[in-house]
Amino acid sequence: MIFAIYERGTTVMNIDLLRTFVAVAKGKSFTAATKARHLTQSTVSHQIRRLEESLNQTLIKRTTRSCQLTDAGETLYQYAVKILELFDEAQARLSEKPLKGQIKFAAPEDFLSLPFSRILADFARKQSGVELEITVGLSEEIRPKIEEGQYDLAVLSQIPATGEGHPLYIEPLMWLASNNFSLAKGESIPLALVPAPCSYRKAAIAALEKAGIPWHIVVNCHSHEAIKAIVESGMAITVLTQKDKLDSMRVLTRRDGLPKLAKSELSLHTPPNMCNEAALELMQKIIKANGTY
Repeated sequence: MIFAIYERGTTVMNIDLLRTFVAVAKGKSFTAATKARHLTQSTVSHQIRRLEESLNQTLIKRTTRSCQLTDAGETLYQYAVKILELFDEAQARLSEKPLKGQIKFAAPEDFLSLPFSRILADFARKQSGVELEITVGLSEEIRPKIEEGQYDLAVLSQIPATGEGHPLYIEPLMWLASNNFSLAKGESIPLALVPAPCSYRKAAIAALEKAGIPWHIVVNCHSHEAIKAIVESGMAITVLTQKDKLDSMRVLTRRDGLPKLAKSELSLHTPPNMCNEAALELMQKIIKANGTY
């Protein structure tokens, strides 16, 4: 893509030249830029020279081992990164294909509390021709429905991690209690958990029973927010992940007499013979954005 910024009829900056300049600056060498830009070293050198000539500034000090930005180069680098980000964003926005149809999307509650919810909102804004229907539920209840094709796209929590679907990330489960919670040795563990077939509940009870630790349910509740309120009160402890921990909570470990818990894997799933173009586009956006959070 050749694109230039003009001022009074004179070419000041060319997008391709800026990309090469940024590649040299980031890699601190022309060799690194050749790999990043898939160009020959002579082409990289020529592009940097053209950029310097167009600005009438020396941008890079070359040595036998590396490259160092001049003061003018440092200034340009700060602007170049922003210019390229804006250009790529504009290009992506203008090239987006308008879609139509419906997406039935299902996910556990904690997924929607993540930055991923912003991806769904952004997709809904940009693809106004797509009706996005979101169902919040337990992974164990969603799983058979996505396999039957009742949903077009689903996020599932898998404990332990299985690698099925497209893994988004893995995080450890943890025992959470209020900062002032205390429990005498040998006492039954008071629990606040989501009712069965919640996978967190299953993991918590299995770990306690394997360790021979007595427990009892104080609160059965489908809302993570309500469970966190109960935990904050000191009435019970629960099993959630690091992102759910509030400042008023502490993590209980083996030192507190509680067993280690398994890790939870959040993954993206589609039904067999997936052919919903809009759902595939949303899936790609979730996968692409995953590495940025």
